[in-house]
Amino acid sequence: MNVLRAQGLGKTYSSPGNIVYQALEDIDLTIETGEFVGVMGPSGSGKTTLLNLLATIDRPTSGRIEINGADPAALSDKKLALFRRRALGFVFQDFNLLDTLSIKENIILPLVLEGMAPNLIEQRLEPLVERLQIAGLLGKRPYEVSGGQKQRAAIARALIHKPSLLLADELTGNLDSKAAPRMSWMRFRR
Repeated sequence: MNVLRAQGLGKTYSSPGNIVYQALEDIDLTIETGEFVGVMGPSGSGKTTLLNLLATIDRPTSGRIEINGADPAALSDKKLALFRRRALGFVFQDFNLLDTLSIKENIILPLVLEGMAPNLIEQRLEPLVERLQIAGLLGKRPYEVSGGQKQRAAIARALIHKPSLLLADELTGNLDSKAAPRMSWMRFRR
């Protein structure tokens, strides 16, 4: 089954001087359930632009995206936000953790927003943080932990609601050489 399908995807940016920059042109991509896909290319080749389009953070200039058979472009802003929260998991290069929340609160935020019962939240949280080796950090704030620990907390937050599609920008870029290989288990679990 297709989790994601992009057809004829393109993105054009215009600068204040009406200089047009074609960031992406005519991209076709299909991702099946359980498939692990990596996009590689030099700096400036459009990787982050593609990720932002697939994540519905930005809208394409041309083409169409379907996620789980739904067209996110057809959704209202409110429904799109709900769709993102339920169907997609994001791991950003800069973590996007909230310093006013503990590591635990950052991780469970998607479930709290869904109104999940506290005991069910704990059932999802415990095995995930054990696997990512951050169980001892749950009471700390993001500014009190290392970059690699922040990255693992961001990964936990992206996975805790069991998204059908996980999107990551430089997933292991902030992890040390010992922690990065341990993240390979994610592609086999949902």
